[in-house]
Amino acid sequence: MTSESVEDERQWAAEKRDFVADRRDELAAERDAVADVRDALADARQVLLDERERQLDARAVELGSPGDSVVSAASRLADRASRSQARRDREEVAASRDAAAVDRDEAAERRLAATPTTKLAAAFAEVAEHLYAADSFDEVLSRIARAAVSTVAGCQMASVTLREGGTFQTAATTASAASAVDQAQYEAHQGPCLDAVDEAIVYARSFPDTRWPALASRPADFGAESAASYRLAAPRLWTDGAGGSLNTYGIEPDAFSEEAQNIGLILAVHAGLAAGAAHERRDLEDLAEGLNQALVSRDVIGQAKGILMERLKLTPEDAFDALRRASQRLNEKLRSVAVTVAQTGEFDCRDALRPGSGASRSPARAVERDGA
Repeated sequence: MTSESVEDERQWAAEKRDFVADRRDELAAERDAVADVRDALADARQVLLDERERQLDARAVELGSPGDSVVSAASRLADRASRSQARRDREEVAASRDAAAVDRDEAAERRLAATPTTKLAAAFAEVAEHLYAADSFDEVLSRIARAAVSTVAGCQMASVTLREGGTFQTAATTASAASAVDQAQYEAHQGPCLDAVDEAIVYARSFPDTRWPALASRPADFGAESAASYRLAAPRLWTDGAGGSLNTYGIEPDAFSEEAQNIGLILAVHAGLAAGAAHERRDLEDLAEGLNQALVSRDVIGQAKGILMERLKLTPEDAFDALRRASQRLNEKLRSVAVTVAQTGEFDCRDALRPGSGASRSPARAVERDGA
């Protein structure tokens, strides 16, 4: 019997014991409820009996006949005390049952938290949380690799491989040995982490593997006796031949059970989407920065154009052409020329004159006024 089967049998036995105990407590609670109703009826009858005895005692006094009301009253008082004690005993037993039920619930929660499914759900929640908590795309990949180690049974180290422009590189790793195993595959131009960029899952029970003769047993030299690599499914991220894989390595041959491989596959799909979202967020941030720079450039160019229009009496088109010609002559970006004009007011007026331009002044007069 496998360790998973033994654990499942143990959990089933614990759940069965809890079910029996809960049912026993429910029956006990039902019996206590019946006893409480019975005592309540007895108390009501006792009240009626006490009232009747008082009436009889009063009648006996009127007739001058002694009765045994003292003995009867004492007996009734003892009965009530007995019933009160029984109720207190039932309340104490009920409190003990409630405490035991709380203990069983806590034990059930601990068993649930220890199951692979719960751990996987927790890992998914952690990846989703880290997606927005991480400062960079690379940090998201690092956290995905760490989630694989904590989630996939048999995984002792993990890494993330990225392919861009036909070149493979390790973008995240949990151990230097995992990076070494990746590098061995890159140098051999074959291996599970490379194949998994285009396949959903690639499992190597042990090394060497006949599928990768050039790789031979090099992964085992770095402590990886088996490997399971998964494609990171992020179609919007992997474009123009790019791609990625999540690599899990075991220190024993055939370290990954079928269940572990399935969990790794689900995690890879989830992690790939998270990586794609993080990559898109980075692209959006870069785009926003570019747009901001463009707006700043547009603003400073507008300022420079305004200065030239006012000083040289140029049209907006001629002022822009003057900046453009100065940019070409100085071999500087148009924005850099515009910043100089806006900040210092310095500008070679010869760049403002072109054949057929609307400038009415001669170069000499322009330079003379400019230097005034």
